[in-house]
Amino acid sequence: MILRALLFFGWAGCCAWAQAPAEGLVEVGADSIPGIVIEMRYATEKNITGKKIYPDERAWLRGETIRKLEKVVMDLRERGYRLVLWDAWRPISAQKALWAAKPDGKFLTPPTRISRHNRGTSVDVSLADLQGKLLEMPSDHDEFSAKADEDFSDVPKEVGWRAKILRQAMFRAGFSGVPDEWWHYDLRDWASYDPIQER
Repeated sequence: MILRALLFFGWAGCCAWAQAPAEGLVEVGADSIPGIVIEMRYATEKNITGKKIYPDERAWLRGETIRKLEKVVMDLRERGYRLVLWDAWRPISAQKALWAAKPDGKFLTPPTRISRHNRGTSVDVSLADLQGKLLEMPSDHDEFSAKADEDFSDVPKEVGWRAKILRQAMFRAGFSGVPDEWWHYDLRDWASYDPIQER
């Protein structure tokens, strides 16, 4: 068990999952979603913990979530944008690390409950231009402030317009959003999926 934990957090020299970290997950990438930009924030130090809490930048989701994201990518491409993936399936161990850094039930799910991200049906996303350059959005990922909510009146008009374009594309593809985080989306029937436990 200890060795497994070390491997997960990269402290034993391991930098990637050799296989899907849990049954029922499919890797997100150029093969599954051509054109998507993957920037897994929890695989870097650029997150609220200040530490890497994923072993690598590989992203994992249920097949149904991937199929709907394919529609989003095609929709956005026609409007001159690319979809950026900031987070996907999240293991419980990572949820515990996030809660330890910011134990705020308004924005994060406590470890005693199951996060929507743990079901493989939720994503954190943003926008890039067609060359893959990240675009200015209402706030940074996990910036838990008034700018993060779906009222875009407190951000530049162009920025709010981009967030609305993203929201419309996600809704058209079968996702729902949450009012306090412009970047977070779930399959509309997320509650019908069981949590996915890491191996």
